[in-house]
Amino acid sequence: MSSDETKVALMDAAVRVTATTGTKGLTARGIAAEAGVNAALVHYHFGGVEGLLHQAYERATLTMIGDYTADLTSVSSFEELYRVGATMAEKARSDGSAAMLSAIIAAAHTNEAMAQMLGDNMVRWNEAVSTAVERILTLRKLNGAIDVESLTASLTASTIGMMTLGSVPGQPLGDPIVAVSGLPPLLDRAMKLVPAPLARKIFGAIS
Repeated sequence: MSSDETKVALMDAAVRVTATTGTKGLTARGIAAEAGVNAALVHYHFGGVEGLLHQAYERATLTMIGDYTADLTSVSSFEELYRVGATMAEKARSDGSAAMLSAIIAAAHTNEAMAQMLGDNMVRWNEAVSTAVERILTLRKLNGAIDVESLTASLTASTIGMMTLGSVPGQPLGDPIVAVSGLPPLLDRAMKLVPAPLARKIFGAIS
């Protein structure tokens, strides 16, 4: 196994371990065993478990954004945007990415590198989602009436929060993503019922 193959194997193993055992399994020995390599290679390639998590989650984020870019850029309603987000959240829960994100958020409280990585990935998500939000508002003739950047940031942050809460084993708080499923179609209906000129005045008065 080449050096690059070993790094990929360890990053993939970190995601699988998180999916099957949760954050308690995120040790150099546990991840290396899953990848079928020596535990010393975690430190050799990544400087430790935190470095491995950093690169594994960044790689998972870029892959997910790439996988769903076409879906995000083609949505025409908030309900469609919600469905894309729900699909992404379900995949993240099943493959361990959501649980890994929870571990990274926890580490970010005391680790500047983790905090910076979270910020960088939030920018990437915002860039991907803002295209969808802008498209929806333009179709409703509300482009320019609503702050796209603020709306996008709130949607991205709330979705990530719900996704990580929903990844808790047994879902003691239920599935937050499912809980809000009725809101996007309600918003779409409201936007259709209120004439665009009036809506622009309302949002303009609020801002």
